[in-house]
Amino acid sequence: MTRLIFCLLMVGVPGLLQAQSFGVGSMGGPKIVLPPTIFLSDVSGRRAMDEWKSDLVKGTPFFIQDWAYSQVTLKDNRSFERVSIRLNCVNNTIHYQNANKEELVAPSGLIREILLRDSSDKGIREYTIVSGYPPIDKFNEETYYERRMNGKAQLLVYTKKRLMNIQTMGSAGKEQEYFSVEMIYLYKDGIIKEWKKDKEFLIDFLSDKKDELTEYIKKEKLKCKTMEDLKKVLSYYNINS
Repeated sequence: MTRLIFCLLMVGVPGLLQAQSFGVGSMGGPKIVLPPTIFLSDVSGRRAMDEWKSDLVKGTPFFIQDWAYSQVTLKDNRSFERVSIRLNCVNNTIHYQNANKEELVAPSGLIREILLRDSSDKGIREYTIVSGYPPIDKFNEETYYERRMNGKAQLLVYTKKRLMNIQTMGSAGKEQEYFSVEMIYLYKDGIIKEWKKDKEFLIDFLSDKKDELTEYIKKEKLKCKTMEDLKKVLSYYNINS
């Protein structure tokens, strides 16, 4: 839980930056950007279980295996730069490193959004991890999704990882490996639905532009069964909304 020091932070931190925040779960006020040291001293997480650190299991339970310096935004609109973060896709929790480099799990519902920056030899790739969406299936407002497209209509991906027992040829015994499954959701006007791979679903979900979308899909010869087609339709819709 966070301590009640928000007012002190607003007046007591030199070089305080402000940026406007938009999106699901936002309080609508300015985003207050603060140093990571305040996050580490203000957030009391619980210790992570050692099972995530096993070297005997293939794959990773995390969205990205390595720690990534990220921008973290809390539900009260405080934002922190360069916090070491990773998303656990087995139980949909946020892990972070404290000042002593200990791995902790953030309290449920505390973090609203993460801009996760993954560095590789191909450069830096950014992922936006968000919560605050309406309940659907077994998910609730505290569930974290990767937001791949933003706008009036949003494209959300929920990644679920499971530890599976596998038997390989020539192996003396069973091995364990993490496997992932992606579930695709669309969000618009307070409504979230799981994506169905057909034209009718998209036209119905984006019904305020029904005629324009019907013509666009026909013109582009889209079958709306692939992620590429889905992104084209959502992009067209958002541009013309």
